[in-house]
Amino acid sequence: FELNAQDSFKATYKLTYQPDSTNKKSKESELFLLYMNKEMSQFISYNNALRDSIRLEIQAGNMTTEEIVQQTMARPRTSFKLKINKLYGQAEIEVLQELMTNKYTYHQPLNLMDWKITSESKQVEGYSCQKASTHYRGRNYIAWFDPEIPISDGPYQFNGLPGLIISVYDTREHYRFDLVRLEKGAYRIKRNLLNDDYQTVTQAEYKQMVENYKVNAESMAKRMFSNMEGSAKRRKSSVNNPIELE
Repeated sequence: FELNAQDSFKATYKLTYQPDSTNKKSKESELFLLYMNKEMSQFISYNNALRDSIRLEIQAGNMTTEEIVQQTMARPRTSFKLKINKLYGQAEIEVLQELMTNKYTYHQPLNLMDWKITSESKQVEGYSCQKASTHYRGRNYIAWFDPEIPISDGPYQFNGLPGLIISVYDTREHYRFDLVRLEKGAYRIKRNLLNDDYQTVTQAEYKQMVENYKVNAESMAKRMFSNMEGSAKRRKSSVNNPIELE
């Protein structure tokens, strides 16, 4: 596997996750894209990328009013309205996140994970992989990476191994990313494709806003379902298992 400076790649990953930690039958899945070149990578859900392409067409004036209404009504849904840019030169991760109608961004160091690489190896999805493990944000993870693919990257915020991550999952298998496809092509990667206005915050500030939103949502749910015993409680338990526990 040869990697030239001008090469760019698109990796498609399938995320299988369990939004309710108490219910194994609550498993859901969603496809994600990881675009990579020598300068940066961008991780985004497939449906979020489709939503962006629709917005680009609207901004370019390529749609009639009727088409805009149709596309807006039919735009794909995603449970992950975030984009993760790994900026290799700056050695940092830029997280672009939507919360309701607001957009926020915060930065983290690129090398977040302290990996322990083992000598164990096996075939994963047709790739000759080596095993590594780490602890991140409240979860213990196992990763299988291919050292013959010299791209030190992977899905979500995972990176820093001497090869592309083919599969990574927490030991309880509440969150699991598996490579579906790897393609080489002329992919353009732009940090903020739509030139949206993101408010810069710290990660701690963003997490606090998420908590405040959850509290307000729970309060609203209790008022709405006050005459339906247990409904608000069930709603709470269905989204109690974020990928980052700390």
